[in-house]
Amino acid sequence: MTEATVPVEDRLEASKLQFVDVDGVRTRYYEDGAGEPLVLIHGGQFGSQYSLDSWSLVLPALAAHFHVYALDKLGQGHTDNPRGDDYTFEALFAHTRRWLQLLGIHQAHLVGHSRGGLLITRLAQEDPGLARSLVIVDSNTLAPEDPSFPSGAFYADIAKRTPPGPPTRERVRLEPDAQSFSRRHVTDDFVGRLLTSAQLPKSQEADERMQTLANTAWYPTLNRARAEALRQMDERGLPVPTLVIWGMNDVSAPLRIHGVPLFERIAAKTPRAELHVINETGHYVMREQPAAFVRSVRSFCLG
Repeated sequence: MTEATVPVEDRLEASKLQFVDVDGVRTRYYEDGAGEPLVLIHGGQFGSQYSLDSWSLVLPALAAHFHVYALDKLGQGHTDNPRGDDYTFEALFAHTRRWLQLLGIHQAHLVGHSRGGLLITRLAQEDPGLARSLVIVDSNTLAPEDPSFPSGAFYADIAKRTPPGPPTRERVRLEPDAQSFSRRHVTDDFVGRLLTSAQLPKSQEADERMQTLANTAWYPTLNRARAEALRQMDERGLPVPTLVIWGMNDVSAPLRIHGVPLFERIAAKTPRAELHVINETGHYVMREQPAAFVRSVRSFCLG
């Protein structure tokens, strides 16, 4: 497979998808391969269409080198929603940490895309021994704020262009289409899985709850987590070797506004830190250039 080629079929092997009860929360995850553990954490927030499905194009190749785990985060994909009104970063953090504990995962390579980048960073900072390395992928949520590019502006525009009504194939592909240098990775299989997830009653419930709780519960706790992550990063660096992977053509998290400043903050006090920029790819770097993404992860994590 060439780096710019996306397979016609873009599937998840059903036999590798599992569910586990995490303190009463039915949680979906994917597991495959053998070797050092590699944990993939997707982006998005409660009720959004991000899920472990975003990793589908790299899962088989990564499983050839690692024991791969990919999680549907709390309130996303096929994982249950938070209890009550606990739509907070703390609830997300606690659920993810408990899932890792239940599966006995430690000394793992943690890979976080977009908002998943902040989550894996806080996990590594708070749980010594959990992470062997970090791979932060296009995470403007972890990057320092830049007033020239306000947080959420890109997604607010997507929301304005989303027609009202129940989920459709056209609606669920608006965001990945807008994020892409090339839309080849937005396959029929991928769109079908996005639609299936969006049509779940729990997904629609989470989206509705976020209309009320985003500004009172979610964003304040998210911003506190970012501030603490950056404070610890500036004070003593990150606790493990860290790779930052960024799409050269990312429109929602531009390289020069978010990627380079974040890497400079990390590299200042983190002895082993690398920045890999992949050309002709947007926010979904692992989908648009899957072979280049796998090569970067494999070479950094395994040497």
